[in-house]
Amino acid sequence: MSPEDHDDELATQYVLARRLRPDLDGDELARLVVSRLSEDQLLHLAGDALAWAPHPTDRQDLALRYVRNFILAMESDPDEK
Repeated sequence: MSPEDHDDELATQYVLARRLRPDLDGDELARLVVSRLSEDQLLHLAGDALAWAPHPTDRQDLALRYVRNFILAMESDPDEK
């Protein structure tokens, strides 16, 4: 599966989670999305997030970091400076 496919799947999970729980803030939403991912998806996202980790951590935490950044990007206004 290509990185674009993973981001497409993550975007789908984001939209589903946001519709299910519009009241959640970014961190809570990220935890919900991560809870819905398969082990393979978690492993892929954790691998992508390794460069951001200041110290070694577990797969769940790394995937959560990736998803938090993804949600921040999805919910940020591209016109804001």
